[in-house]
Amino acid sequence: MQATMQLFGIMMAVMLPVSLIVFITEYFKYKKNTSAQLGDLQKELEKHSTKELMQEVAELKERIVVLESIVTDRSYDLERKIGNL
Repeated sequence: MQATMQLFGIMMAVMLPVSLIVFITEYFKYKKNTSAQLGDLQKELEKHSTKELMQEVAELKERIVVLESIVTDRSYDLERKIGNL
């Protein structure tokens, strides 16, 4: 019985550090992979949001051009003067 307990103690002394090293190694691999995936997702999000913002700015510029043409039109000024009377 004494020999079995000694063998068990030796096995635990060897296996515990090995298991701990394997666990830590796998944890850092997982952390590295998830960080890389998060970075890729953030880049993709920035790229898509930039495209959407550029499209919105272009649409707003078109609206400004239309509004400027309406305001600078002579008939608009005439209607405003009539409306003020």
